Amino acid sequence: MDPKVVLVTTWVLAGLVVAAYIWFVVWRFRVEKRKKEAQDVTDAAMSDAIAKTAKTAAAASAAPVPSPAATPTPAPPTPVVEAIQPIPEATVASYLSGISLPHDLVPLTTMLARPAVGDRVAFWTDRAPAEIVGPAFAAELERLGYTVQPLDERTLSAQRDGARLLVMIHADGASAVIGDQLAFSTVPEHSVVIETWVPA
Repeated sequence: MDPKVVLVTTWVLAGLVVAAYIWFVVWRFRVEKRKKEAQDVTDAAMSDAIAKTAKTAAAASAAPVPSPAATPTPAPPTPVVEAIQPIPEATVASYLSGISLPHDLVPLTTMLARPAVGDRVAFWTDRAPAEIVGPAFAAELERLGYTVQPLDERTLSAQRDGARLLVMIHADGASAVIGDQLAFSTVPEHSVVIETWVPA
């Protein structure tokens, strides 16, 4: 075979390989960019949903301040008026307002009741293991101003300005139990569940 033909063929094949590699890199970059944008949109939507829930809970718990009775007694001093202002209801949504849920955590719609607790919400994901999801959720709580302390291997306490949350991390939510019953029967196997509640 003519050496010139061999040389030209070699250069053409090399060019095709380089072009294919460049195309693959560009395609991969675009896929990752679209995936990141979709995750950002999901996180933003979840944060907005929690913020709206918090506003709804605060509005529902607000009661009008009663008008003072028509008596000859003087008007109460200012500190008394401030003391009777309605206090927003303590809910997980209000305490987590502004959070950006990591690793595609989404709220659970069905879960077994846990006795002797206040308002309670759980989130689940199958995108990362508990040893990654748990610290990421704790970091978000700290970003919101909470002081986070571990109570045991899978339970955290978060406190901020009198507000307190308890967080339990279930490495395999599908097998977690409350009493002798499955706590989160609808989540897939090996999914991480972050259970959060306001102490009663």
